[in-house]
Amino acid sequence: MVIVFVYGTLRKGERNHRLLESSTCIAKECWTTGQLFDTGNGYPAMIHSSSDKTYGELYSVTEKELKQLDHLEGYTEGGKDNLYERIQQTVYTDKGEFKAYMYVASKVNLLKKKILNGDWKEYRLL
Repeated sequence: MVIVFVYGTLRKGERNHRLLESSTCIAKECWTTGQLFDTGNGYPAMIHSSSDKTYGELYSVTEKELKQLDHLEGYTEGGKDNLYERIQQTVYTDKGEFKAYMYVASKVNLLKKKILNGDWKEYRLL
């Protein structure tokens, strides 16, 4: 099993959550360091930041499910023109800290508008 942090359309209630329906949710409320942006295309993108927080959910997925997530996020291991890169960093939950994979933007033209509160679902309600 692999641990994955999701912050956008893969979260519960969002349009791509179906890819995680058979996965185990470890934490419904958690965060990691990163700056979140609205791409203007109906999904967010996160970039590295040590001073900002991005909120999301934490899941345990199979290798097969991880490959499906890679496909959705436009990520190919070793790819030179990936939409997102898959990285691993610490995620903070009420159950402790976890090392998890997550997808960060590799193309700065994705970053249209900073999401100040770091929470895609909350931002969409505004």
